[in-house]
Amino acid sequence: MQIVMDVALNEWFKKQTKWKNRADFARAIEINDSTLGDYFKGRHQPSNENRKKLFKATGLECFEPTEAEEAPQVKPPIPLPEKWEVPWNDVGQQLVVIGQAVAQLGKLISSSATSDVVSKVQAVEDALYALNDQLEFFKEGSPNSRKILRRQLDGPDVGYVTTLLKALFDEERFQDWLAMTTHQVKG
Repeated sequence: MQIVMDVALNEWFKKQTKWKNRADFARAIEINDSTLGDYFKGRHQPSNENRKKLFKATGLECFEPTEAEEAPQVKPPIPLPEKWEVPWNDVGQQLVVIGQAVAQLGKLISSSATSDVVSKVQAVEDALYALNDQLEFFKEGSPNSRKILRRQLDGPDVGYVTTLLKALFDEERFQDWLAMTTHQVKG
């Protein structure tokens, strides 16, 4: 019957007399204290390297490296495609949606109408999250797709919207920004 590692480790530690506490034990065997704590609680299984350290310190069978663990693992290189394919249709669609969202944000934020504040706030929030959803494509995408995005979007429009959003979180900063800005979003 195999004993669960965390149970075996806890039982062993209670009986040993070499280390006063787990922190001393962790330092001595060169395993991060928090990581070692996870082993004692059964939250994580030790890596091969840490299993070897634990086996050397405790002599517990459950930490004894197997032959498969002792053999170095060599991973074959991942073949790279000869030509990177860019999903141009997806990139184009994302650019259109991002452009619309930036323009919509610029118009909504710079609108002076305050009669329906709640609906304006909701519209800005919706546009902000829609923009974020679209930008995730470029965050995870290729450098080439980001290059296309930078060519398509108007830098001053993006700067206007981002500085306005930042300024809105501090009234004094907003008033300064308002007095100094002359940019009009193209949208």
